[in-house]
Amino acid sequence: MRRLPPLNPLRAFESAARHEHFSRAADELCVTNSAISHQVRTLEEALGITLFEKQGRNAKLTQSGKNLLPAIQEAFDIIGEACEKAVKPGLTGRLIISAPPELSSKWLIRQIGDFADRYPSIDVSLLEHASDEQIINSEADLSIIYGAGDGDWNRYWVTPLHPIQFFPVCSPQLLEKSHSLSEPLDLAHQRLLHDDRDGKTWATWLGAHAPHIVNIPQHLNFSHAGLSLEAAIAGYGLAIGDNYTASADLASGNLVRPFEQSVPSLGNYYLVAEKRKTGDAKLNAFIDWLLTRINAQFIDTTQAL
Repeated sequence: MRRLPPLNPLRAFESAARHEHFSRAADELCVTNSAISHQVRTLEEALGITLFEKQGRNAKLTQSGKNLLPAIQEAFDIIGEACEKAVKPGLTGRLIISAPPELSSKWLIRQIGDFADRYPSIDVSLLEHASDEQIINSEADLSIIYGAGDGDWNRYWVTPLHPIQFFPVCSPQLLEKSHSLSEPLDLAHQRLLHDDRDGKTWATWLGAHAPHIVNIPQHLNFSHAGLSLEAAIAGYGLAIGDNYTASADLASGNLVRPFEQSVPSLGNYYLVAEKRKTGDAKLNAFIDWLLTRINAQFIDTTQAL
C-alpha cells in the first residue's frame, strides 16, 4: 500500500500555506501556533523537504511547498465532495427548471444564487416557456406554470404557490413628475403598459377601482410582465405588477405603488413535476428551498404591512 503522511500535518500545511501565516492557520483550525509549527515540522520530516521560509510573522512557501500545495488542495476538495455525497446522497448532478419569462427574469433569477450556495454540487439549468404555456416541458425536472389550475395534470405532482395580487406600479420619477396621480381615476391621463394581448389585467383592476374611466388614449404592449415592468422603471408609464415579479424592484425603490388597491389574479403559479421524478433528492431539495423562500417573503411582506 502507498504510504501517506498523517492527515493533521497536511491540514496544518494547507492552511498555513493558504494564509501565508502560522497564526491565522492556528485560528482557523482552533489550535495554538506551536501546534501548527509542530505539525508542519512533522510533515517536513516525513517528506524530507523544507516547505516554508519564515519571514518575520509571515510564512513563505519554498519551491517544494509551492509544488505540493495544489495537489493537497485538490485532494481535500475531493475528500470534501465525497463526504458531502455520503451525507446527502443524490444531491449532485443536473436539475432543470422551466418557468415563465416574467417569473424567471424578475423573481427567480434573484433567488437562485441562494440555492446554488446551499447546494454547490447541483448544477441548475433555468429554461423559459411562454407565460400562458400549459404543456409541460419533458426536459424539465420541475415546471412553474401559470394558469387556472384546470390543466390535464393527472400524471403530475402539482402544488399551488402563494396567491397572486395585481396592482399598478411606476417609477418614483414618474410619480413625482405627475402630480395628478392621487387617485385611480387619474389613470385616465396616463400611459398604460400591458403584459397581455387583450388588456385583461388592467381591465380587471380598472373595473374594480376606477370603473368610471371610459377610455385611456395611450397604451404600450409587451409580451410578458418582465418587459412591462422594465418599461415602467424606465418611466414610460404605469404597469401592472404583482407580489412576485415586482417585489424586488419595489424593495429597491426602482418601482413604487401609487395606489394601495389591488385585485386577486384569476390564475396562479403552480409547481408541476412528473410523478416518477418526485423521489429525486435534488428535486425535493429545490422544492423545499423554493417554498421556504416564498413563505419567508410573504411572511415578511405581511409583517411590513
